[in-house]
Order: sequence, then structure tokens, then C-alpha cells
Amino acid sequence: MDEYEIRELCEAFFDAYENRRVDVIEKLYANDCIVWHNVFGRETAGAENIAALPDGYKGQRRRTYNDRIVNTFHDGFVIQYTLNGVQHNGHRGALWICIVGRCRDGKITRIDEYLDSGKFAAWAGRSPKGASP
Repeated sequence: MDEYEIRELCEAFFDAYENRRVDVIEKLYANDCIVWHNVFGRETAGAENIAALPDGYKGQRRRTYNDRIVNTFHDGFVIQYTLNGVQHNGHRGALWICIVGRCRDGKITRIDEYLDSGKFAAWAGRSPKGASP
């Protein structure tokens, strides 16, 4: 894959994620895709990640993947972005995320996601553990 194809794949993936198009995401993952999240500290198969997406979307009425900065390399990409969300109660929150993606034959073969889990409470509109009301 050349730089243009990798960039196009990356954008298609994040557009599908934002639009909750699990069917498109499934087509963009290679059969042997692995997804790793630093907050969970474990790898999951792409199929397991796909199966979890509908429940993951339930927490917010809207998500946008803004301020995308994409850099490509010979077999993948690094994307930094702001995930903005609106909870069902109207609370707005943001997370700043970096993903390293690996690609082969027009598909994503691996995703390594890095974010600050200490920001989850503010993202969801809850007080952090140990904080006073």
C-alpha cells in the first residue's frame, strides 16, 4: 500500500467509527486483525472488538472524531485526534487519543490505542474517584 491508500483507509475507518457503521468497520479489518487498548492492557481479536461496538456506542448520543492528524509510514499510520461526545443527559466531554494502525492489502491488521483513562469520568460527566462533590 502506498501513502495515499493508507491515508484513505485510515479516514474511511474513522468516518465509519463516527457514523456507527459497524458493517463498514468489519470490512476494513483484516481477518486476523488485533486490537489493543492501553486502558485494558490486553489484545482482542478484531471480531471481538466489532461485537463490542454497539454496546460502546450506547453511552453517547453523538460522537465526533475531530482534529485528526494522520501520519503514514510504510505499512501503517499514526492518528491523533479529539473524541468529542455528547452523553444522553446532554453532558459534553472530550478524550485525546493516539492510535497506531498497521495495514496490509487494503485492510487494517492491528490497532494500538493510547488514551488517558483518568479522563473517563469527566468524559462521562461523573466525578473522578475520590473527588468531593
